[in-house]
Amino acid sequence: MVEGRPVTWWVQLPEHRPATPAELGAVLKRLHALAVPKCPVLSTVDPFEGLTESLDTGAFLAEGDRAWLQCLVERLRGEYRALLPGLSWCVIHGDAWQGNVVVPQCGEPVLLDLDHLGVGPREWDLVSLAADYTDFARLARADYEAFVAAYGGYDMTTWSGYRTLATIRELRWTAFVLGKANVNQKAVDEARHRVACLRGEIDRPWSWLAF
Repeated sequence: MVEGRPVTWWVQLPEHRPATPAELGAVLKRLHALAVPKCPVLSTVDPFEGLTESLDTGAFLAEGDRAWLQCLVERLRGEYRALLPGLSWCVIHGDAWQGNVVVPQCGEPVLLDLDHLGVGPREWDLVSLAADYTDFARLARADYEAFVAAYGGYDMTTWSGYRTLATIRELRWTAFVLGKANVNQKAVDEARHRVACLRGEIDRPWSWLAF
């Protein structure tokens, strides 16, 4: 800290690759074990931050779809509030997936994209990979089991609140594409597809294009 302001030094990363699920699990285990710092004060991670505004950008959506999405947000808010008293809070990344952890050829894995770093329930960091496994055809059982083992054996898909957090995360993924749809026809098509999935019109496992 310099005159009350945090100062950091940036070092260019050497050649690196994305983390494996097991490496991601190991990094999250270490991150979540850190004591919450008193200085600097970390903000509370809000899974709903900016979500309503992002959904409102989808002018091309049918009015029924937009209204349904807003109702879904409110339902999920209520479910999330009900879960909070039973959750353990810690330092979390906020957007944890393999692409946000890189592994140099020599050295320790490095966390990237710390924009959402804060204090929140550890399950919010675990849900992206869990949803990849349960709801999409993009993570093999062996890879998910390796992730769980590296994290310490906690499989959040067995937790009663899993579906709520998974749906919030998938809604955020949908809102992200909605934000690109005003200038990209492929994003329009993908956003409509994702909304159809969320509405139960398409069976799991889903296939969503990367954006």
